[in-house]
Amino acid sequence: MQENGTEVTAAGIARLAGVGRAAVSNWRRRHADFPRPVGGTETSPSFALADVEVWLRAQGKLVEVPPRERVWQQLAGHPEGPVAALVQAGCVLLLIHDRPTLWLDASAGSDERLADLLPAALDEVLDARFGTGPQRAVTTPAGPRLLPSAPLLRGAAELAAGPGARKAYEFLLGRHLDANPRQYTLTPDPLADLMAELAGPARTVLDPACGTGSLLRAAAATTRPGQELCGQDSDPALAALTALRLALSTDAAVRIAAGDSLRADARTGLRADAALCHPPFNERNWGHDELAYDPRWEYGFPARTESELAWVQHALARVRDGGTVVVLMPPAAASRRSGRRVRADLLRRGALHAVIALPVGA
Repeated sequence: MQENGTEVTAAGIARLAGVGRAAVSNWRRRHADFPRPVGGTETSPSFALADVEVWLRAQGKLVEVPPRERVWQQLAGHPEGPVAALVQAGCVLLLIHDRPTLWLDASAGSDERLADLLPAALDEVLDARFGTGPQRAVTTPAGPRLLPSAPLLRGAAELAAGPGARKAYEFLLGRHLDANPRQYTLTPDPLADLMAELAGPARTVLDPACGTGSLLRAAAATTRPGQELCGQDSDPALAALTALRLALSTDAAVRIAAGDSLRADARTGLRADAALCHPPFNERNWGHDELAYDPRWEYGFPARTESELAWVQHALARVRDGGTVVVLMPPAAASRRSGRRVRADLLRRGALHAVIALPVGA
């Protein structure tokens, strides 16, 4: 068995063999030489992918696995988890996209040589795309961490050979998001496009709760020379995934930081041309107690139940005079009594230009 190798669940084995999960359960009961579990739980065990492939091939049960499925299985069963594996794969895909000769040189030998040379090559491209400051969302993986990932990274490179590095990453990221629907709040692409259109062309765009980067990616569709995309997300892993996504889909400068924008704003000196935001809805633990005297509350201190109005004022504080802010909010935010004074002041002082009602389910 390969030490620290990729693991696969019974559902993954079923996909590899082109059968149902019941068939995999039958094989485990009927075949004494079926690979033993190496992880997981008693009710949902995981198996070494390499051992499973050997067994399936010996039994004549291994169907031709599409490259995309093979790479996904390697990513989903990675020893460090799928998110860490996706960040590593994204770094390599960005290297292939921006500096293909560096990848060709690093990958020309053994896996050990690849793990030894890759960090320096990644440092070069990550510094160029994300800057060198301590707030950079994507850190360079160390060589020892990359060695178990070598098959995945080579597979990701092969996957990019056809459609390109950007589409390869979008496939892997999309598959991960689809597999974890409760973990992420997504902004539908048509809605993101509408919000970017309302904001208009902007050289510097901020999303203080950037999530998967849909709003910043939509804003980058109207690229201007020297455009800068700034974002922040409280989930460090998601911030890294989003930074890589934006770097692969646009030539703009990408400045994504990890951290809670309300409690630990990484962009205190920013005055963006536009801010787009799909904040968490109905969040009571947004920092009400510790932020009572924060200078961002120019239009009134939001109540504990008015997290959306805190995000609105945060965005307004981070755009230049004459800049545009577009925020997605739940309908109740327009009528709750606890937010009446802040809403009135936004309207009275000319900060609120329009309220657009969306169709149900938009």
